[in-house]
Amino acid sequence: MKRSHRTGKTLLEAVVIISMMSLIVGLAATSLATLFRLRQQMSRDSEQAAALARLGTRVRQDIHEAVAVELNDDCSLALADGGAIRYSYSAPSMVREVKRDETVVHRDRFLLPRSASAEFSHNSDSPGKLVRLSIRPTEVRTRKIEMPRTTTIEAVVGLNRAIDKRAMASKEQQP
Repeated sequence: MKRSHRTGKTLLEAVVIISMMSLIVGLAATSLATLFRLRQQMSRDSEQAAALARLGTRVRQDIHEAVAVELNDDCSLALADGGAIRYSYSAPSMVREVKRDETVVHRDRFLLPRSASAEFSHNSDSPGKLVRLSIRPTEVRTRKIEMPRTTTIEAVVGLNRAIDKRAMASKEQQP
């Protein structure tokens, strides 16, 4: 009797292999989608952190240089050289305008999340001395991954001038 050796695959084996391959491709696609979503969220978070860091640095420097501050819906700073700096918030960005002789010479824009709100306030114990900028989420329901960071930036008005005066006074006292 002759035995025949078959070298091919049966239909059942092909169906099993195709099913396993489709399962592997489905899992890979789901994993890739999750990785892309995480990358997008991390990119958004790092951009937001960088914008808040830049804003915090600018606000502190400007308030430390200011001789007077006026808080309404925005923050207006008067400088010793006669210039003025105005911070205003209009969702989704904080705008900084530097004016010399009523002409805008420079404008910065700090992009914040759409679901954020920004508010300037001052310390009630000593009005106009400690200025506070609070950035926090609004009460609007947003997805958790889109929630903005909550931050508070504080600065003392005229701090640089006070430090300069103290340094000059200590130099005059030295023999």
